[in-house]
Amino acid sequence: MLVAEGLRQLQERGLQVGMDHVTLEAACASTGVPRSSSHAAWSIDEEFAPQAMFQRAVVRAWLSDREDTMFASASHAAVADALERKGEALTGSEIIRVAIQAAFVEGLNLDDDLAVDEGDYLSTDMAIRHAIASQPHTDRDEEMLEWLRIGEMSNRNARIEDTYKPMGELLGRKPRPQYGDRAYTLFGIAAAALVEGIGMRHAILPELELDKPLFPAEDGDEPTLLIGACVEALVDTFFEPAAGDD
Repeated sequence: MLVAEGLRQLQERGLQVGMDHVTLEAACASTGVPRSSSHAAWSIDEEFAPQAMFQRAVVRAWLSDREDTMFASASHAAVADALERKGEALTGSEIIRVAIQAAFVEGLNLDDDLAVDEGDYLSTDMAIRHAIASQPHTDRDEEMLEWLRIGEMSNRNARIEDTYKPMGELLGRKPRPQYGDRAYTLFGIAAAALVEGIGMRHAILPELELDKPLFPAEDGDEPTLLIGACVEALVDTFFEPAAGDD
């Protein structure tokens, strides 16, 4: 119950390159758990205070349970809308670009209709990585880095099977011979790095308007954001038309 409340605090406000806002005291106040009982429950390691142990449990729970439901719903809705408007005129690479762009913008929490309790996936994910990477390399920090490694590989492998391979079949694309099946992993890592990196730059350089189209779209055409142009290039880098396709 307390970890769930900590996750809510973390998801609502992000890690903010630190976890001062995710507190055991606030979790107790929200859940009605007596403070004395909570401290006894989290006094399980002589190296760390109960507050530190609680925060580590919250981070571990977050890393092991990232569903990306916000990204998925944004992608599906955008592609469905584009297909309804353009139908067969929408190319395979455009489908990917439209999906990634919609997920990226919603991940930045720029949509006024986005529910507050869904939080800001992008800022939270990037802040967790930054905070972990900036910590001293003690044995306990190495354990947390291992949590991140396992969570990332699990998430990456799931994306390959659930998204990238079916996407390739749907669009008539196959990995280029020089990459083989590694194309899916390389594409996924490069795309994730783009999302995180461009998202970070958007946060510190808002005047560049990286969430806006690069140029005016012609009537009926889908707009192109920087993230969309980059991902479209990645598709062409790692994949080629399947035999018999244009």
